Order: sequence, then C-alpha cells, then structure tokens
Amino acid sequence: MKKGICLTAVYPQAMYDSGLLKELLEKTAVQGVFNCVEFYFEGKAGEEEEIRKLLEKRNLCSVFLAGFPMKRDGVDITSPDERVRRKSVEFCRRMYERCQGLGAGKMLIVSGPAWKEKDGRALMGQACKSFEEIGTGIGGNGPEITLEFFNDEGEPELAVGKVPFVRKLYEQTQGCGIGITFDTSHVAQMGADVETSFAGLAPWIRHLHLANSVSANRNNPLFGDKHPLFGVRDGDFTVADIRKHFCALKEQNMLHNVDICSLEVISRGDNDWYYDRISEQAAEIWKGERIL
Repeated sequence: MKKGICLTAVYPQAMYDSGLLKELLEKTAVQGVFNCVEFYFEGKAGEEEEIRKLLEKRNLCSVFLAGFPMKRDGVDITSPDERVRRKSVEFCRRMYERCQGLGAGKMLIVSGPAWKEKDGRALMGQACKSFEEIGTGIGGNGPEITLEFFNDEGEPELAVGKVPFVRKLYEQTQGCGIGITFDTSHVAQMGADVETSFAGLAPWIRHLHLANSVSANRNNPLFGDKHPLFGVRDGDFTVADIRKHFCALKEQNMLHNVDICSLEVISRGDNDWYYDRISEQAAEIWKGERIL
C-alpha cells in the first residue's frame, strides 16, 4: 500500500504554480515519509509533461484530484437536469485526459450538490447513468477512477453521501469500474462508525483518506469539513484514534483492496509548518508500517 499526502490541501497555490509543485515533489521524495502525492494542477502547455517526468524520476505514485474543480465549479454528475449531467460527464472526460497526461494512477471525482428536493430513487437513476458513462466509457483500461462520498446534510452537502445509499449505488452498478475513496472525516461528520461503514463498502474501496473533523461543537471555527490536524480541540480523532482504526481495518483484512492511503489536512497559515506536522502525525499513525 502506498502512503500519501494531499499536497493541494497543504499548498493550494501549487495548483497553479508548476515550479512550486515540482519543489514539493522533490521535497516529498527526499523526505521519505510518503511515496504518493495527491494534487490538482492547472498549468501551461508542457508543464504537465514536466511534472509527469519528475514523478517517474522520483518514483512517486500520484492521485489527480479532479474533485477539487468539480466542487469549485459546481460540476454535477448526479444533476436532475439531463443536460447538466451530460455536460458534467464530459468535464470528467477532459479531467481524465489531463490525469493521463500527468501520469497519475488514480483520478478522484465527486458527485455534485445535494438535491434541494429529496428524491432518492431519481438521484440513484442519475448516478447510475453517470457511473456507466464515466466508468465504462471514460475509465477503460487507464488510470483508476474513484468517487469520494461526502456529508449530504452538512458541509459541503454533496448528493452521494450516506453509506447505505453509496452501498446500494455500487450494488446496482458494481461500480462500473469506479472505486470508492473512503474518508474517515466524512463518515464521522455523518455520525457513522468508521469500521462498520468501511466494512459495508469494503468490496469497492480502493483509496483511503485518513482525515480529522470537528462534528460535535458547532461553535468551533473548525466545525464541518475543514480537515484539521489530528488531536485538535473538539476533534473527532486523535493520532491514537486514527492509528487504532487503521490497525483494526488492517487486522480485519479490510485493506486488501486499498492500494493508496493518504493523510488529508488543510493548512491554515504556515504551509511548511503544516507539512512538517502532517509528516510527524503520519509517521506515528503508520509506525511499523513499511513504505512500499
């Protein structure tokens, strides 16, 4: 299993600065805590090729975070408006071409905004159509596509959220070649148990985000989907908590389909300080684990 860091969450400016992104790739490769990087990048002609070559040279695997522009731009593969849904699928196709250009091994996508009027059956129908068109029509034999599910009744309120709905979607479609990105903080935000939820989706989980959140105290400025460091006040997980969950999943043989596990923390201020703290927490969480 590859061990990763979500660079875009720590250094958002690297999404548009190829020089900074390349510095960060070098830094990560030399440091030796992580051997996978997750990022989104919008660059000029030729810059993607430079990044791809550096990833290959440094033997870093990578995940292309297409979910970022999808959330930013309101791309909606589950839209009740068929025109919007088709346009969103086409957006995924363009992102997939960029993912291939960067040489990334996975591309992460998201569903789209939660419906204002709840209609689970209609939502499932739209999701199934997009899964068929994206997984079978776009994914093919290239980089794997995974869907990250989010809280559907709280920030950021995306359509595909609760675990029973996600399981039903994958049972009906068998994923169409699309895996699941399981984020511990999203499960906590929905009030669900990490290990029970993981077990329910395990056949399709290919990608794991270890992340923290603040769910109990609405007055805490970190309440919601803000991905703080582990161990913050009112947080859902300490370093010890998340290590316990990771080890339990491993001991129960539920990680055999997961080839990338990454820490996702959003920086707030000194990005380099956050990078160092994330690295320290990762080393503690994965203590005794080999970097493969």
